[in-house]
Amino acid sequence: MGKNKLIKSLGKRIGNIVIHKILMKYTNKPESLHSLKSEVDEYRDSVMESSQEFNWNDKDKEEIKSLALDKFNKDIKIFYGDVKFPKEEPEKMANETIEECLP
Repeated sequence: MGKNKLIKSLGKRIGNIVIHKILMKYTNKPESLHSLKSEVDEYRDSVMESSQEFNWNDKDKEEIKSLALDKFNKDIKIFYGDVKFPKEEPEKMANETIEECLP
């Protein structure tokens, strides 16, 4: 997979990580926490494995973050419109996830 295609793929998967982290933190269904944690772990492992193929500069990371936040904003409205969270939280979590997952 080329780097540009991988950037798009990583953006989607990191967006999914952010969604699941937000749900873990702000859900009103504690019985879902184990499932959400498993999803975060699975997506994170997938991102970390596929990201080893390339080096990531700041421009790449910004593009991945932008794609991740686009994915987050789209899916959170469609699937989880009832979950309330601070508006700055998704960007903070995206930054943390990118720093954690991309070398």
